[in-house]
Amino acid sequence: MRASSRSRAAWLAAVLLLAAATALAAAYPAVLRIPRREAGRLPALPEALFSHRTHDAFGCYACHPTTFPQAPLAFTHDDMNKGRFCGRCHDGRMSFPVAGTACARCHVPR
Repeated sequence: MRASSRSRAAWLAAVLLLAAATALAAAYPAVLRIPRREAGRLPALPEALFSHRTHDAFGCYACHPTTFPQAPLAFTHDDMNKGRFCGRCHDGRMSFPVAGTACARCHVPR
């Protein structure tokens, strides 16, 4: 393969990779609200927010589909305190813990 053919192939591969990454990013919201599992329990507290941008250093496959399925999922603080869902990383070792963190860090009004 000649050098010009290799450079065209590399350029085309880069363009396709960029297009695929852009399409994937557009398919998932940058910020989403985590639905309540127990809707009436704390009505004054807003649903928690999750930011894909804040967590993008880990990549999609760090959490999907093992920790989180690719669908809205409701869970509780008890689930997280047992190391499931957000609690898998937010355990006080890898990242700030769920327990003892100010509610407003995750529960942000619309």
